[in-house]
Amino acid sequence: MTTMDKAVKEYMKRGVPHYMVKMYGGIDPYTKKQIDITKRGFKTKTEAKAFYTQKQAGILQKSATDISNITFEQFYHNHYEKYLEKSSIEKSTLGKIKGMFKNHILPFYGNLKVKNISYPDTLRSFEVWDKKLKRPSKVASELNKCIVHAVNYGIISKNPVDLEELRSNEQMALRKNGNKQTEKLFYTPDELDVFILKLKATDDISKIAIFLVLVNLGLRKGELLALQWQDINLQNKKILIHQAIGTDDSNKPYVKSTKNTEERTLDIDEETFQALLKWQEYQAEQLKWQNLEHQGSEQFIFPNNKNTFYNNCKLNAWLKRFQIQHGLKLVSVHGLRHSCASRIYYQTKDVKFIQRFLGHSKIATTIDTYIHCIPELHTLLDE
Repeated sequence: MTTMDKAVKEYMKRGVPHYMVKMYGGIDPYTKKQIDITKRGFKTKTEAKAFYTQKQAGILQKSATDISNITFEQFYHNHYEKYLEKSSIEKSTLGKIKGMFKNHILPFYGNLKVKNISYPDTLRSFEVWDKKLKRPSKVASELNKCIVHAVNYGIISKNPVDLEELRSNEQMALRKNGNKQTEKLFYTPDELDVFILKLKATDDISKIAIFLVLVNLGLRKGELLALQWQDINLQNKKILIHQAIGTDDSNKPYVKSTKNTEERTLDIDEETFQALLKWQEYQAEQLKWQNLEHQGSEQFIFPNNKNTFYNNCKLNAWLKRFQIQHGLKLVSVHGLRHSCASRIYYQTKDVKFIQRFLGHSKIATTIDTYIHCIPELHTLLDE
């Protein structure tokens, strides 16, 4: 829908100001293409606005009349996408959801009328996604939410998506294929000790601090890169995790809340604490050399060389080079968080502690996420 301010525009004709209206007119039900309405020659802005109001009312009336015959693509773009954009969903999450619709859901359902979508359709789409995706149930979940929205709109009376059955099919496929979860790489406690030993032998003060924070405190990558010096209590050796770096649908970084919006405070072990102190001192000197202003307590602990958001792709690349150089298993940055969880479990045997330490809202999330690297968690599932 084009707003009035954007639709009504001034232009010059023989040196005299005139007005025109260019606005969205809906979707052609036959060609499936967007209809654009353009009208020129208005002598006053008031006339142009009156034309816009008249046309907009007609479009809305036609939309209300045709709502029962709306296609899935029309419903998504005209209703559900706008609902998502007005919601409180984080920008980074919104970008991922839109990507699921663009790449997977709309190619399958776009031309179908919402009222004609059937249970067999959902099964066929899941089979298609299962061949392409590791976790097709995530896409199915977004489809389900959209269809629920259509039910609430009164377009259909019953949701044909059986999400539980789709998830059940996914789990059966995983078991049949040997469970893809086992493919996730992590370091065992002994391997992690070797990794830390090799890390501390390097001369890169910032990387030592970064990766000790990751492996000893189990931070998510976004949480790590959002850390500021004001988040660390040097006297009590504690760290506050309350924000993260996300990327919007234009791939621009921004500061957001943590994954489940809850803060957590962790004790910093002595090894990591000393590395942070050393980096704090070195960073202050480095900023002076680079003629960059130190931001005081709001200074990011791990910025880029322009003292703004660090690019996490560079973090991934550095880690891979380091692992190849030292003959280490190629574990991803996020895999280090799983490695941290594994070591904490074998030190404490306390799953609830891991849940709080890693910032999960539910203990079931902890079990489901780390069962691949902590086989003993299977007994908790059986209970």
